[in-house]
Amino acid sequence: MTTDTFEGQWRQMRGELRSWWGRISDNDFEKVAGKKDRLIGMLQEKYGYTREAAQQEMERRFKEYDERMRTSSATSKQGKAEEAMSGTSTAQPMSAVGERIGSLADVIRDKAPHEGAVGTAATTVAEKLDVAGSYLQQKDLNHVLSDVSGMIRRYPVPSLLIGLGIGYLLARSTRR
Repeated sequence: MTTDTFEGQWRQMRGELRSWWGRISDNDFEKVAGKKDRLIGMLQEKYGYTREAAQQEMERRFKEYDERMRTSSATSKQGKAEEAMSGTSTAQPMSAVGERIGSLADVIRDKAPHEGAVGTAATTVAEKLDVAGSYLQQKDLNHVLSDVSGMIRRYPVPSLLIGLGIGYLLARSTRR
């Protein structure tokens, strides 16, 4: 992946980067700002890598990401060709939801104050919405469901508590 490609895809890749390198905070990602050399420095700082090890780790991860995106793109093109030939449309609702979530993040960035605690909170919410939007744009419903079921298997008690909380709130909202 070239430097220009990296900088151009930075916003879309941030969610993926967070999953790879959890020790790097949102503020650190802001400082990196799509620059490979800054990311290498951040990996050195947060993980104690040598410069060469940080560069190799980064290149390995980006190569995997690039290959996955190419495979996803080829699959998407094949699906569109099949749609055209069959005359039916299997619109990807998750992608549309992801796009809307991403545009909501942009609205929050534009409308929210940029200073103080509210500004910090708004920036954090916008970043998290970007991550969620990118995830939903890249994944189909079956993949999302498999991720959710994997999280439930991995964390059964918190999942149960969240489910109970959502059920309680739904029950309260329907009583009114």
